[in-house]
Amino acid sequence: MNYEESELQAWSLLQAARSLADSFPDAVSGADDATTAFHYNDSTQSVTVSTGSLRDAAVAYSAKTGWQCNDNLPATTRHWLDLYLPVLGNTRQPAVVIGHLGQSIDARIATSDGDAFFVTGEENRKHLHRLRSLCQVVMVGAGTAIIDNPRLTTRAVSGQSPVRVIIDPLGRVPTDLTMMVDGLAPTVLLHAPSVAVDELLTPKGCIRLVVPSVDGSLHPRNILQVLAHHGWHRIFVEGGGVTVSRFFNAGCLSRLQLAVAPVLVGEGTPALMLPGAATMEQAMRPPCRVYRMGEDLLWDFALDDQAAPGNDLLDDPARPDEMPVPAFTRLL
Repeated sequence: MNYEESELQAWSLLQAARSLADSFPDAVSGADDATTAFHYNDSTQSVTVSTGSLRDAAVAYSAKTGWQCNDNLPATTRHWLDLYLPVLGNTRQPAVVIGHLGQSIDARIATSDGDAFFVTGEENRKHLHRLRSLCQVVMVGAGTAIIDNPRLTTRAVSGQSPVRVIIDPLGRVPTDLTMMVDGLAPTVLLHAPSVAVDELLTPKGCIRLVVPSVDGSLHPRNILQVLAHHGWHRIFVEGGGVTVSRFFNAGCLSRLQLAVAPVLVGEGTPALMLPGAATMEQAMRPPCRVYRMGEDLLWDFALDDQAAPGNDLLDDPARPDEMPVPAFTRLL
């Protein structure tokens, strides 16, 4: 099996596994050792799902052991599954919040003038589309939405585009942005209570939700609570640097991915912004894995032991009393 065939095999398995993950935490019932098995057919390039053991399948899932890959799979297939299966969460911890930044060697995500096209290469940009497809929500801050005008769809890979969320506390995002008018996926704008939502024009396919604010800003934990209330547990925080940094510093990321490109920018927009450690001994050293993506290196940090990714949201700084559920069936 060549590289392209292994990539297709892995992606087909991941898309099938995503369907199971969409119903977490209730997908696997009965005993913890009940196993959902995913079988890949080489001739038809399709996946079938059954109840069985890993020995008979390419990938298997049980509430007891989580996701498992068959050791007999090609190394390239296992490489892709190793990177992306953690994105899907599990029945005990369905909430997965991933932050990603593409940066230069000197930790810049854009030039001083805001030019960010493109810091990383094509392979990492395709990786972003895979993350969007495996997550239920892709989220950006208002600044990124206005400056970059991204589409946030999965046009580079097969699979459903996620709900697109813009963190817009002041209601300043214009309604003519591409994702506000293209109709390719639902778009949600999150506002502070001070915004007169009823007075704002809301394009078809978009909705506006109010999130409790803390000192005029939307706390990441409150954002995650609102999203979880609507059934969205796998969240991809795609940018920009300020937004990803806020989620990281609030302890709300379960994984942080930094794609480092072999380019030197010099003065420019910084990537991750953290409070400084007093000593090197106090600096964070979370477990990580490194993946090559073309000329770039992706550092995938597991923060589960150091962050609370939103499975328990009862201790939020502020908590809404009532949050209406959007009727997305009429938006699609």
